[in-house]
Amino acid sequence: MTPMLELREVSRRFERKPDVIERFAGVLGAKVSSQTVHAVDRVSFEVRRGEVVGLVGESGCGKSTLGRMIAGLLPPSAGEIRFQGQSSTNLDAAARRRQRLRLQMIFQDPMSSLNPRMKVQEIIGEAALYHRLTTPAEMPGYVARLLDQVSLDPAYASRYPHQFSGGQRQRICIARALAVQPEFLVCDESVAALDVSIQAQVINLFQQLRRDLQLTYLFISHDLGVVQHLADRVVVMYLGRVVESAPTQTLFAQPQHPYTQALLDQVPRLHGGRQAFRPIQGEIASALNPPPGCHFHTRCPKAGPRCRREAPEPVTEGLHTVACHLHRGGVA
Repeated sequence: MTPMLELREVSRRFERKPDVIERFAGVLGAKVSSQTVHAVDRVSFEVRRGEVVGLVGESGCGKSTLGRMIAGLLPPSAGEIRFQGQSSTNLDAAARRRQRLRLQMIFQDPMSSLNPRMKVQEIIGEAALYHRLTTPAEMPGYVARLLDQVSLDPAYASRYPHQFSGGQRQRICIARALAVQPEFLVCDESVAALDVSIQAQVINLFQQLRRDLQLTYLFISHDLGVVQHLADRVVVMYLGRVVESAPTQTLFAQPQHPYTQALLDQVPRLHGGRQAFRPIQGEIASALNPPPGCHFHTRCPKAGPRCRREAPEPVTEGLHTVACHLHRGGVA
């Protein structure tokens, strides 16, 4: 069966060119060059219809950049993103617009992603009205149904974003995404800014919408507890690369990559006695100048000479993919 979303060797680089002062310094003989951030580096994975895939990793590993590329907000520098078997690069403008309607994004900070000068009815109904999914006369009823769907009182449609709590604003963002009748949602740290009790309510809402609307999710998060509860499969990123992916139960029970093992060691547990917090040693390398070989070798206690010079290729066994020279008795 064709995957709903397929990423093939996707990369994204951001280049910063010298500004006026730096160019002037270059004329005077100073060494000046452009800087390139390797935000995402040859990422490949698939998402099946109806699946919830969790994308995890430390801050700065490229999760949000990858999510924005999938949502069509950023073009990839290399590689291909296929949605329902079609690459957006091969579509005309009208077909590309229809594809983007089926794939929507929900951002981390609901306050900064909502226009403070617009009422809730305008925020939610604007895109649906533009794409002719409703009419001006029908829009109040259309918005009311969406608000009810995300457990908000339809009477709130006449209010402004600042009149709501953080959890309510995130529900408005979800309703706005649902207004164009998408099939796939990219949720970028969508519960990270909320209180724990509100997080649980929003997660339950995501699960209910998945059942009712047959939605597919890419759930980006740094909270492994949330991902374990919500996701069917987990993809782990480190410094722009995917290091491991597996079904959630398998990954949490038998992590294979040293980075995944280190992440899971930091998850608080209710059972197992007293725990000692042991952070991953060293600092995450800079995406401006990523290390050669395996990107994790500068912090990995098991790294060998091969790790320092050669990037490991992903090895797939069943539904479990690992990019590590030590996997299955390999030599580092």
